[in-house]
Amino acid sequence: MTSEEVKKEVKKEIAEAMVNNLPAGVGEIVIREGKAMEIHEPVKVGISGTLDAPARWLETRMRLGLVNQGANHVLVDREHLTITLQCNENNHYGSKIVGSLIISPELRRFGINEGEYITNFEMAELFKKNRSFFETQSVAMKMVTELQNFRAKVDKEIEKSDNNRGDKRLLINQVVHSNLPEAFNLLLPIFKGTPKQTINVEVYINPADLSCTLTSAEVNDLLEEMRDREMDAVIDRIHAACPDIVIIEK
Repeated sequence: MTSEEVKKEVKKEIAEAMVNNLPAGVGEIVIREGKAMEIHEPVKVGISGTLDAPARWLETRMRLGLVNQGANHVLVDREHLTITLQCNENNHYGSKIVGSLIISPELRRFGINEGEYITNFEMAELFKKNRSFFETQSVAMKMVTELQNFRAKVDKEIEKSDNNRGDKRLLINQVVHSNLPEAFNLLLPIFKGTPKQTINVEVYINPADLSCTLTSAEVNDLLEEMRDREMDAVIDRIHAACPDIVIIEK
């Protein structure tokens, strides 16, 4: 008897034995040949999204009855603008959902309060490409024209004294006069996914080379106010969906 015939005979005997020992109610048994599917480790889910990602995860899974509140916890980190949901905290493969409050790409695009100075032509190009964020496009194009035709007059007064006894005094008083407006408004979201805000912006000019940058005291105030408001709103949603889940402030 060849090896193939031996294998067939063994399979036949196994199949007959299995058929003779079928549980009650089972009328069919299927025997498959070939390589079995590989066994893989469970998947450890890690998701990063906007700030409300943990709240949306819990709200959906609570409706489906898939949340064990006692095995999950939430960490709130206001300094790093994150809310983290740890699911199945005692399980190595427990899922982790991180929601982050991210400064909007639109705000970063204008470089407000970042202290980076650019030429008047570079700023004109920046405004031209992003005129949809101005109150009106006519205001934007007026700013573009003024930047392209930027003129500045520097008045400098120098006072120098020396009494020949080692005491010296040097005072420089410099004033820059330009055709640019002192301030204008932009319509920008402060954080990613939040509504647009009207922001008052000023153009600062470097007297050394007349380069420009944008600043706004309002942006700093809004960053602080909105951080707590947005994070507290997400915490309230989590508590409403899962009142027994542990929420810890870092």
